[in-house]
Amino acid sequence: MTISEFKEKLQILHQTLFPKESLDNQEVEQNYFQVVSPFVKSPNDTIYPFFALLEESESSIEFILNNRPADLFMVSKDHLFAYDPMVYIKIKEQWESFEFNLTTLLLTEYVHWIAENTDSKLEFRLEGYAMYVPIKKHWNQFFNPFSYPDKIWIGKELKSVILIQNEISMLKCMARDAETLQTAQMLLEES
Repeated sequence: MTISEFKEKLQILHQTLFPKESLDNQEVEQNYFQVVSPFVKSPNDTIYPFFALLEESESSIEFILNNRPADLFMVSKDHLFAYDPMVYIKIKEQWESFEFNLTTLLLTEYVHWIAENTDSKLEFRLEGYAMYVPIKKHWNQFFNPFSYPDKIWIGKELKSVILIQNEISMLKCMARDAETLQTAQMLLEES
């Protein structure tokens, strides 16, 4: 995914869930971290930051996501403006390929971060594939990276976003407000 495609996806997610104008820092040449920055700024002290660590060295950017505090990730600065750089994870003091691109990690963890910081949400365990019937009927698949366990579905008219975490069989639904969340919950219970 290009930097401009990544920015567009973040804007769509933000506009779906938040009635405010889209966020953008308007810089012409941005890397992926600069693009995500305005979307993950904490408006107050009750919301924990998206990055627990974001440290730049001469050759790389190392980061820890608050949703995944045990994982230290790294992206090479040489590839930061390239098409969707590969992410590395530190395992036993060695950098190993995380096998997923930076946008996959940032988009799915951004939606997870929103779910952890919003009041208009519901979550429950996925009990089989019957749940996909109402999801496919009322939401559109927004981001379904090949072989990555987390998937994002969006309901633009419903003003809601669903994160499916396949590894732990969890569904998290976030909505613009309590009324919209109630509608989403009713639709999800159709199965």
